[in-house]
Amino acid sequence: MEKRIELAPNCSLTPAGAKLFFIATCLFSLAFSMFFVCLGFWPVLPFWALEMLALGLALHASMRRRRYTQTVTITDSRISLVTRSRRGEAKQEFARHWAKVRLRSPRPRLSPSKLMIESSGRAFEVGSFLTEEERCLLAKRLGNLVGGMNESPPLELD
Repeated sequence: MEKRIELAPNCSLTPAGAKLFFIATCLFSLAFSMFFVCLGFWPVLPFWALEMLALGLALHASMRRRRYTQTVTITDSRISLVTRSRRGEAKQEFARHWAKVRLRSPRPRLSPSKLMIESSGRAFEVGSFLTEEERCLLAKRLGNLVGGMNESPPLELD
């Protein structure tokens, strides 16, 4: 029996939608900028260009982030974590019987917590892109599936 959990960031904006949004924002704000340029306030244009550059970079980073996914596969004996990003694919495996799921509190108070799967002196973070609420729910679900150290609860059908 096997349980599989697919994790991906919430990227509701498609590449075509991002391009359309960027073009519409550029044209709309350029119209306002040109109004002020016609009034003699020409220094508005370099600031408009800087704003649009910042917006373009933010959209580019958001589009790159959508390629990051994690798959957690839990079998009777193993826990497998496959992380896919623009750099490629990385796979971690743990013995389920010796694994432990931990939700670590953040050091600085305003930082997010970290959901870790630990075993044999190794630890790997799961769901770093999730919201705090989603991370807590995932920690509870993984805790029920993995169990504590020296404890492997049976995998039941949902």
